[in-house]
Amino acid sequence: MSSDYLAGKGILIVEDEYHIATELASQLSLAGVDVVGPAADVDDALALIRDRSHLAGAILDIRLGDMNVFPVADELKRRGVPYVFATALEPDQIPARHADKIVLRKPVEGDAIVVALSQAIDSGSVSLEHARRNRLLARLPQSSLALIVPKLQTITLPRGAVMEMPNQIVSRVYFPVDCVGSLIVVGREGNRIETGLVGREGMTGTGLADGDDRTPYELITQIDGEALTISAEDFVEVLDVVPELRTLGGRFARSLGKQVSYTALSNARFEVKQRLARWLVMVHDRVPGRELHLTHDYLAIMLGVRRPSVTDALHLLEGDKLIRSTRSNIEIRDRRGLVEAAGEVFGAPQAEYERLMALPLAEGAGSALAMRPVAVN
Repeated sequence: MSSDYLAGKGILIVEDEYHIATELASQLSLAGVDVVGPAADVDDALALIRDRSHLAGAILDIRLGDMNVFPVADELKRRGVPYVFATALEPDQIPARHADKIVLRKPVEGDAIVVALSQAIDSGSVSLEHARRNRLLARLPQSSLALIVPKLQTITLPRGAVMEMPNQIVSRVYFPVDCVGSLIVVGREGNRIETGLVGREGMTGTGLADGDDRTPYELITQIDGEALTISAEDFVEVLDVVPELRTLGGRFARSLGKQVSYTALSNARFEVKQRLARWLVMVHDRVPGRELHLTHDYLAIMLGVRRPSVTDALHLLEGDKLIRSTRSNIEIRDRRGLVEAAGEVFGAPQAEYERLMALPLAEGAGSALAMRPVAVN
C-alpha cells in the first residue's frame, strides 16, 4: 500500500522516548501525515483524542513511564479509531481485547510504520482468486473455499510484525500470500533463533484444530507482504463446515515439523555458508523473483551466529556467483547453485510437504491413509 494513502490524515503518536517520538513524527510527516502529538503519557494522549474529532489512526508505545497505554487504546477502540502498537518489550502484556492489533518490535524499520497504519485503517476483503494465492487454501475444493472466503481479510504485514507470542493465546490465523513468517524460539535469557519458515505454502495456528489455542513459538514477519487472516473463533467454526481445512492444516503441521528438524540438523552439523544457502533458497521459494531486503544483523539473529560469520558467508556465496549482496539487499542469481550449496539439508522437508499435500481429501480415503505408516527420510 502506498504511503500516499496516509497523506493528510491525522495520526496520533503516543511515545515517551523523546528521540523515538521525534523520529516517528519525522517519518510520518515525510509521508504527508498530519502528525498529532507526540503524547508522552496517558493523560496527554487522552486529551489529544478529545481535542481531535477526526483522528484516522494512532501508533502506541505500550509502556509509558510506570503506566501502560491500554486506557488510550480502549478510548480509541470505543471511538472506532484504528491503532497499532510499537514496543521494545515482550508484547505478551497486551490484553485479549487488543490482541488482534498489529504489533511492531522496536526499533521499527523504514516504512513499516506507514504500512502498518495503512493496513489498520483499510483492511481489504478477499476474492476466491486471491485466496488461491495461498497454496494450502488453493488445494480446497471451490465449494469449500467459498465458505471460508467471507470470513477472510487481506492484511499487509511489515517486517517485524508480531503474529504470535510464545505461550500466549492465538487470536488470529494467517494464510501468507507473499509474506514470510519466522518461527522463533525464545530462550529464558531472551536469546532468539529461527527454527522454521511459514509462507504461502501454509498457515499459522494449526494447533487450534486440535483444541490447542497456544503456541510455543514467537512468530514474526520476516519478509513483508500480504496475508489472509481470520479470527481464531471464526477459524474454529469454519472447521466444522470445512473438514478438509482441518486435514490440510494437520498435514502442513507435520511437514513443518520435518522442516524444524532439518533446521536443527543444519545448525548442529554444517557450516554457516551451507546454512545460509539453505535459508536463502527456502525464502526464495516463498517469494520467487524478489530481492530480499535483509541486513547482516538480521540474518545473524535468524541463523544464531555472529554478524561477521554472516558477512563472510555472504562473500563466499557472492564469490561463487550465486547471489549479489549489498549492505541491506540480497539478489538471488543462481537458485540451482544455492540448492547445490545447501546440500542434504535442503529438499527433504519440501518433498515431504508435496507428498502430504497431494494425498486425497475425499472422505474415507483420508481415514484409510491415516492407518498407514508414514515413511521418514
